[in-house]
Amino acid sequence: MTLTQLRYALILKKYQNFKKAAEQLEISQPALSVQIQKLEDEIGIKLFNRSGSPIQVTRDGDLFLIKAQEVVNNAKQLTNFANELQEDYSGSLEIGVIATLAPFLVPLFSHAIQKDYPNLQLIFKESTTEMVVNGVRSGELDAGIISTPINVYGINSIPLFYERFYLYSSEGSNGSSNEIKLEDIDYDELWLLNEGNCFRDQINDFCDIKSIRKGKKFIYQSNSIDALIRIVDTHGGMTILPELTTLSLNEYQEENLKMIYGRPKAREIGIVVTPNYDKVRYIKLLEEYIKNNIPSHMLTSSDYEIVDPNIQMD
Repeated sequence: MTLTQLRYALILKKYQNFKKAAEQLEISQPALSVQIQKLEDEIGIKLFNRSGSPIQVTRDGDLFLIKAQEVVNNAKQLTNFANELQEDYSGSLEIGVIATLAPFLVPLFSHAIQKDYPNLQLIFKESTTEMVVNGVRSGELDAGIISTPINVYGINSIPLFYERFYLYSSEGSNGSSNEIKLEDIDYDELWLLNEGNCFRDQINDFCDIKSIRKGKKFIYQSNSIDALIRIVDTHGGMTILPELTTLSLNEYQEENLKMIYGRPKAREIGIVVTPNYDKVRYIKLLEEYIKNNIPSHMLTSSDYEIVDPNIQMD
């Protein structure tokens, strides 16, 4: 028994004629007849007396169709309720975001989504890649925003955008050229994040760094890109920045940005979820607002060489 069969029977009851009912339902008369017969066979009740014209509803059929009308009405109310739910974002969403991204991405879209959906509670938790992924897998987080792609059991990723890598150097470092070759970088002057950070691992991947701290007299261990920028500004040297970071530089700092020579290298940023995640429409809303509030050229990988974040977890 299906809702469609019940609806067909109710229309037939209303018009008392197979031809008129079929026209109203926009199906063929034989198709209507087949569905009514299937319904009668399943419930073991003859709903209609077809011997006369117009056809008549049987006594048992009338009682059955009264209940059928209640079921169809309830199904319609349930559909309307589901539609209302789609427009109601009064729940909450807990999102883990890696530290090299959170301070630069979240402010770009959070105000807009709060303004449009004031009843939606967004909880952003800045953390490491490993903690974000584990939080998503355990259900402590609804989603995570990390550098992808990722090949970890129990995790699916949804690509969002692509951040190109830039070199940020102190004034006068490496001449006045706007481009610098990786092989020309003096690693003794390169400031990087702590080991174990996936952004650090990506830089290691394309810079082929062995140990840049060996022999240094001043070592600054940090997980903050902002801190690295300040170190370069005050102590000299250089660091590597992802593109969103560069949007917050002042006009004097912008002059210290350099492009890396050759095919542009970039990292992919994506949302990570479990395969059968709930809050699907909340995640879709988050994805929409992120994409609508970052520079449009970052939405495609174009000619970028995507650097693997080297995420290795069980």
